[in-house]
Amino acid sequence: MFRTYLIPPNPKPPQHLRWGLEDICIHRNAIYCLMCSKIPVSIKRHLENRCMKGCSAVEIVAQVDIAKESTRVWTATQRVWEYNTLVKLLPDHVSRVAMVKYLIQNGYLILNKPCDEDMDCAREAPGTSDSVTATTSAVAASAVACTASSSPPEEEETDSSETPSPDEKTRDSSRRSRSMGTVREAMQAGGMYEKCPPESKLLVGFRNHLIGALQVQNCQQEVDNVSRFLRYMQPEGEPTLEFMTKTTETMDYMSALSNSGLSAATILNYMKNIIRFLQYVKGSVDMNEDGIKIQKYIDFLKTMRKPVARKHSGNACSTRCDGIVDGMPTVHDCNLVLRSGKKRFLDIYNRMAISKIVVSPTEKTWYRYYCEAVMMLRHFQRPAAVEGMTVREWVNRKLTDGRYLIGIKNHKSGATHVATIALTLEEEAWYQGYYECIRPEFVRGECDCFFLSARGTQITSGSSDLLRLHESCGIDHGGCTSGQVRRAADTLVATSFTETQKQNVAAYMCRSDLMADTHYRMPGPSAIVATAVLLDTLPGFTPERRLPAQTDSPGSCMSGKEFSDFQQTFPVSRDCQPPTKKQRVEAGFPENRVYYDRWRKGQYADRQEHLLSYFTYRKPSGGKIERLISKEGWTSNCPKAQDILDMWTPALKYAIESDQNILNSCSLQKWKGLAIKSFDGQKGEGVVATTHFTEATRDIKVDTELKFNYGVNRTSFRGEALHLDWLDE
Repeated sequence: MFRTYLIPPNPKPPQHLRWGLEDICIHRNAIYCLMCSKIPVSIKRHLENRCMKGCSAVEIVAQVDIAKESTRVWTATQRVWEYNTLVKLLPDHVSRVAMVKYLIQNGYLILNKPCDEDMDCAREAPGTSDSVTATTSAVAASAVACTASSSPPEEEETDSSETPSPDEKTRDSSRRSRSMGTVREAMQAGGMYEKCPPESKLLVGFRNHLIGALQVQNCQQEVDNVSRFLRYMQPEGEPTLEFMTKTTETMDYMSALSNSGLSAATILNYMKNIIRFLQYVKGSVDMNEDGIKIQKYIDFLKTMRKPVARKHSGNACSTRCDGIVDGMPTVHDCNLVLRSGKKRFLDIYNRMAISKIVVSPTEKTWYRYYCEAVMMLRHFQRPAAVEGMTVREWVNRKLTDGRYLIGIKNHKSGATHVATIALTLEEEAWYQGYYECIRPEFVRGECDCFFLSARGTQITSGSSDLLRLHESCGIDHGGCTSGQVRRAADTLVATSFTETQKQNVAAYMCRSDLMADTHYRMPGPSAIVATAVLLDTLPGFTPERRLPAQTDSPGSCMSGKEFSDFQQTFPVSRDCQPPTKKQRVEAGFPENRVYYDRWRKGQYADRQEHLLSYFTYRKPSGGKIERLISKEGWTSNCPKAQDILDMWTPALKYAIESDQNILNSCSLQKWKGLAIKSFDGQKGEGVVATTHFTEATRDIKVDTELKFNYGVNRTSFRGEALHLDWLDE
């Protein structure tokens, strides 16, 4: 059986295989001739017939390889631009946007480009379109020759192979629009945070001038503002004074600050820092042509400052007007977040500190936010005091009149101020829970700050943490900041307290104005505690100290009776045993260990003080302390010998002079030829010889030391007679 196959005559190849000479020329990789900057159909034939006519074949092949390598390098690296590079090349926002659009239209790729909405928000001033177009064309002509930041080819291939899903695009778009809406992200995108090297000569001299001549200790922010301004005016190299001729760029910088969302007050602060920097530079040069140029630039900045100052005044008046019409937040309003989040806070505390249940990292961070809010809203402290509180200050807290006193000295509130807070026993238990259960998990080095971020470093902004606490509780922030609650408290204090109480409140809040009137006299511990108790009487504050919903909960440390009742029922003593759980429950106290642990802490501190009382003047050895502990019969809840050695400090001079044991050990001597005489000035009393010095000391035994005070510390006459000849009379 035969089968017939029909074969068409002259079969045509597929469409994608049918190429002509024109198609080959069109789809050939374009290789520029580096000699004439043209695109020939064949680079080798072009060099043989035109640019390298008469050269050898080896030279032509070498030039072809160079041209191909140049094209490959440009395709791999020079086609991709980094947006931050364009920010440095084109500080003006309008020109930069036009340049970005020009590059995109011509096939370039832009990395880290802002979203289209931010690119379209650039406002062109009237009459500047032609100049912007000309500037863009000029920069575009030289852009190909510049070296732009790029990513490696491997990263480009990876990014191009991964196409995000529509949901991921939507999330990225919303996240980008939300982050760019903040001032910080807008400043970062505009390159406004770029700074000059801190070791620059101008910045180092300005810093030394602020610290030495002007006595400005916390000058880092001012130096950073000047550094950002200099980097904007001079994108590269060591900062110089050439920016004083660039008035247009200066106006663009101030406009960029305003467009980034900075308030008028912040822009005024930038101007003030720049003017003070120029005044420093003016004082360091002679009043010649440079001095006149600096003064003209200062006058130019002062002229620019006038409309900004008027805008700031208008904003302040508008804020005051809104406060009069709508009413300013009160202390009660500002503490809403504490009342709303207390139930969740106590639940985390009970599970973490009492039941020893592991909580999630999110709950630990939220717990820290609440502790910070207690210091700012409950004790009216600045965020700087929260950020500057250290572990040493927490460990050295002092119990006075039923409250724990904490002094915070490392903060930005003032150079001579000491922030003080008086925590209640309940609040002290909260902070101890954070210190024991949360903080050790975030330690990443030798940071001594009490509140640590998730990275193990010092928290950067207590105000931001307070804002996050409001958002997590679903409460509108509504201007309830630490400054607002302090102003609300000042309003109530001014109408309710006496002058003495006002001064104590100013000291507790670390106020600079009223503290200056009293020469920075610090009140005693009892006065600080009394002031903290006095602040509890402010309207809108006392009723919310304890919520009824939480006082009946078994996990609340304030349920049932107070801790003072617990101390009266079970007095703290060095030699007694702590009450058992059965004894605590029968006495009507909660079953948890809150009061029990606090009782043991008091006994532990009492035992420490008792051991230290044995070693007032000389530092003991570890073995001596251990023998004393063994003699006392303590087997549990007793200090260690090393802890006592670390806590030991020598007694003060007046304590030694008034010590009865030392006075009883003194004996009267009746040596011939020696007497006690009072000298003028600050030398005090001294021993003098009524006869010749060698005869006066003849009756003194060699091993006897004669201690005296005449302004110079001496311990013995023996071996030092040559230095004491002036005592002879």
